[in-house]
Amino acid sequence: MYKLDHIVHFVTRPENLVDQMNELGVHTVPGGRHEMWGTYNSLSYFHNLSYIEFIGIFDEELFRQSAKEPFTLHETYENRLRKNGLNRIALRTNHIEEDAKRLKAAGYFVNGPATFSRKRPDGSIVSWKLFHFGNIGQELEFPFLIEWENDDQTRFDELTNSGTISEHVLGKLTIKEVIFNVSNLELAKEWAQVFDFKVESTNTKIKIITPNCNFIFIANVDEPNQIKEAVISGASKEFNIEIENAKYKFIS
Repeated sequence: MYKLDHIVHFVTRPENLVDQMNELGVHTVPGGRHEMWGTYNSLSYFHNLSYIEFIGIFDEELFRQSAKEPFTLHETYENRLRKNGLNRIALRTNHIEEDAKRLKAAGYFVNGPATFSRKRPDGSIVSWKLFHFGNIGQELEFPFLIEWENDDQTRFDELTNSGTISEHVLGKLTIKEVIFNVSNLELAKEWAQVFDFKVESTNTKIKIITPNCNFIFIANVDEPNQIKEAVISGASKEFNIEIENAKYKFIS
C-alpha cells in the first residue's frame, strides 16, 4: 500500500515560509539540511503524516551534482530552469527494496534505493531510504518512493513531541487532492497500474484514489505535465493562494 508522503515545493528561502505559512494559520517549522544534496527545508505536516516540503538550495556545487542523478527531484528542478513551485510528490512505502526489484523487472530505470539523512535544528538526525525511477523521455515524472527509518506511530509521536506536528490555527487540515495538468491521460493510467491504485475516469479527467489523498489528472495541452494545484481540506475559511508559483486551494 502506497500513501502520499509529501509534496515538494521549491522556494528561494525556505525559512521565509515559516512565518508566511503560520500567518495563514498553517503550522510550519524549520526542517533542516540535506548535507549530501546541498538543500534545506521547512515543513508543514497534515493529517496522516503527509506534509509539504518547502525546499531551497544552500550549496550550489552539491546541488548541481545531485541534479545530474537521473529522475531525481533535483534533476526535475534543473530541467525546469529552476522555476520555483510544486515540483514532485513522494509516496510512502514499507517495502522499498521489494518495490525497487519489482519496478526494475517491469523495465523501469531505478535510481536507488539508498539511505539518506537530515540534521534537524535540534541536532537530531532523521533517516530514510529513497529511490527515484522512470523511463528516458517520459512526459511526467513518477512519484519517488520513500521508506522512513521508524514506523508511522513512532514518527508521529516524535514529530508531535518535537513540535513539528501541531494543530493548525486554520483547522484540522488534510491534503485532499494533488491536481496535475497532463498532455495525455494515459499517463494517469500508467501511474495507477504501477501502484495498483483504483481510478475513476471521464474523457477529460482521471481520478486516482489512494489511501490518504486523490490525484486528479486533467487534460491540458497549454500547461501540460506538471502539478497544477494542491487542495487542502478542513479549513475554517476557504481561499486560494499562490506562493512562489505554487497554487494552493483551502476548502472546508
